Amino acid sequence: MANCAQCSNEAVVGERCLPHHIEGCPTDDVGRPVLAELDLSGRRLDDVQLDNLVITGDLNCAGTTFRGPLRVRDVDVGGFVDFNHTQMQAYVSIQGLTAGGPFRMRDAVLERDVYLSRVACTGVATLARTTLAGSVEIDGWRAHSLDLRRTTFQHRALLQLGDVTRVYLLRAGFQRGVRLTFAGPTRFDLQEVDLGGPSAITAATSTVEAWRMQDRPILGRTLGTDLSQVRLSYVDLSECSFAGAHHLDKLTVEDWHGWRTSPRGLWVTHRVTLADEHRVRGHARWALPGPAGREVPSLDSVQADYHALRSMMQDRKDQRAASDFYYGEMEMRRIGLRRSVRTGLRARNWRAAFATMGEWLLLCLYWLLSGYGQRAWRAFTTLAVVVAVAAGALDRWGFQTPTAYDDALRYALRAASTLLRGSDVALTPTGDWIELVLRLVAPLLLALGLLAIRERVRR
Repeated sequence: MANCAQCSNEAVVGERCLPHHIEGCPTDDVGRPVLAELDLSGRRLDDVQLDNLVITGDLNCAGTTFRGPLRVRDVDVGGFVDFNHTQMQAYVSIQGLTAGGPFRMRDAVLERDVYLSRVACTGVATLARTTLAGSVEIDGWRAHSLDLRRTTFQHRALLQLGDVTRVYLLRAGFQRGVRLTFAGPTRFDLQEVDLGGPSAITAATSTVEAWRMQDRPILGRTLGTDLSQVRLSYVDLSECSFAGAHHLDKLTVEDWHGWRTSPRGLWVTHRVTLADEHRVRGHARWALPGPAGREVPSLDSVQADYHALRSMMQDRKDQRAASDFYYGEMEMRRIGLRRSVRTGLRARNWRAAFATMGEWLLLCLYWLLSGYGQRAWRAFTTLAVVVAVAAGALDRWGFQTPTAYDDALRYALRAASTLLRGSDVALTPTGDWIELVLRLVAPLLLALGLLAIRERVRR
């Protein structure tokens, strides 16, 4: 390569080195050099510094080898910025880069530490399939979307994103973990992401302090990702599918308000739910907002997810969340048994259908009478109804001599509170059967109510 016409440095643009080329360009109203475009593609450069300048066209560094440091500071680019297939052998610092087009850094190799701050572009910013061997800090990145698919971070990464609508992380590798902070309602998936170290995903501090829950990041799915070292803080999980995640019971969720809740209804218990439960139910009342199209997981998968999350909350001594996840687990089991009975009847597999029907009926009674041991009012309401009906039946058919309803009600209450004590009142054979059933059913309902009270107190 020839030397610069004004010094002994290597000529980069035309017959001049980069600093002298920039010096020879016109300036704008504030004294910044203005370049029509800057093409450094395919070159081998020792030390590049772009400071406080304007490029009205494109900044093209595709295939360039940076043997020395790359420093970019307060640069406005009217077109795209292209660092595809570059090799950066020294420190990289980009602070204040604004592009009117996309920012591309695909299939690049960055061998040293990287600091990217206040980078903004129109459209997609991509670091797909790039390898970053040193420490990485990204701060205040703004773009329509950020593509980190198959990007490898060999050291711990710190990513603090600004206004980004969506982040793509398919098969990204964070070999020593990552701290990922979102300043807005960015959508992202953890799909087959390699998290080799402790990782935290959280909303920005300003979002939490101002309690702007609408600005929380939105997690979509966790398919194929090991969540054992992940901590989620103030992340919106109302649309998240945990199907296919590994070690879900080791996940840490710090914010109670991130989950979806069940719809309001007379026969629907208000509780924390998983989005996948809404998908498998398929009813209009349980429909999720937004367009449909997400694959519906199996009932067994959702039941297993509820069980894993219940174990996680029990380990953290969060009994309130554990109770809601237990309720969801039992609901998935009950619905699964009902569908198995229906399938067996349609296929005329009578043996399998009736074998499953007994367990389904038992779970239905458990749900109806006490909300799986979580709703005390159901058990006590049922107990009151049973005692009132038994008193009416005793008044009508139970006593050998006519008795007022008040006396029958007192007798029914005494019978309901004892299990084995005999009767001291002459009863008809029908009355004996009514008393026997009451002595067996009432203590069971009372026990279910007390169990539900215990669960409520533990919350």
